[in-house]
Amino acid sequence: MHEISYRHRHELVEQNFAGCCRDCQQSLEIIKPRLMAFADRIRSASLEKFLQLPLAELYAQYQFLDDLAHLDVGDHLAGLILNEPDIRRNLPLIRSYYTAFFDIHEACLGEDILSAADPWKKLRSFPLYRRYEVLAASQAEAMPPPAGTRLAFVGCGPVPLTLILLAAGHGVRSVGLDSDPGTVALAGRVIRCLGLEEMIEVIHGTECALEQLEWSMVLTAALAEPKARIFRNLCGILARRGPAPVVFRTYSGMKAVLHEPVRPDDLQGFHVVRTIPPTGRVNNTTVLLRFSGSPDNSVSTPCTD
Repeated sequence: MHEISYRHRHELVEQNFAGCCRDCQQSLEIIKPRLMAFADRIRSASLEKFLQLPLAELYAQYQFLDDLAHLDVGDHLAGLILNEPDIRRNLPLIRSYYTAFFDIHEACLGEDILSAADPWKKLRSFPLYRRYEVLAASQAEAMPPPAGTRLAFVGCGPVPLTLILLAAGHGVRSVGLDSDPGTVALAGRVIRCLGLEEMIEVIHGTECALEQLEWSMVLTAALAEPKARIFRNLCGILARRGPAPVVFRTYSGMKAVLHEPVRPDDLQGFHVVRTIPPTGRVNNTTVLLRFSGSPDNSVSTPCTD
């Protein structure tokens, strides 16, 4: 399989795409063939076979997307790139790789933590650990959870780093939810291995499980899907039990190449209170919502998966 060379990745990130860009069309012509070639590599091998590559090669492919997502471009150029017809047709395939890569990478990290002589050292050696640190710290600073908060995290994954960092660094108790039983089992073992079982509980379920749980604040993972259903169900739950802060993570600007952003239509019944843009190499935009009631009567219906 053709590999992306470091030289090609370097040329991409070193192009002058700052701000609004003086020649957006030229910038698009630089980026488009690289992005289309990435999609073609996945398509020619099939996503399933592509994901069987060694983890180091999967990470190299991810690094290309990550470099692309962090190009210093303005919103106009990002919109021009992501709405270009050929690119737009290939975004579902490109985004499916990003999601699948994280599923594989985090599962491998979880197993590595469990087999490590020093689990915390292994966790801190995770290449993306610093990003999660910055993300958790900025969220805790901008949206400090009140004393006694129990955070519910929808789509926590096999290594719920956000919950781990909030527990270890900020004393936040939490419950993580994931719809995959294997992921839940691995996450529970990782939490116990790190000695945080008194702070973090992980259960099998979708956002609907929040009906039966104790919590005072909800966080929805950037990769948790489908967003429209999740927010619709959260809206109904809050209508029945009373308002509570809801925070979600999404992708904005050029970072939307990685995953479909949350759409305004997904947020019916909520009001955006605050948006925290990513800094450094963090990918996620963090958004705080306030429950405002639904424009229809669907919120009173039972939660549905």
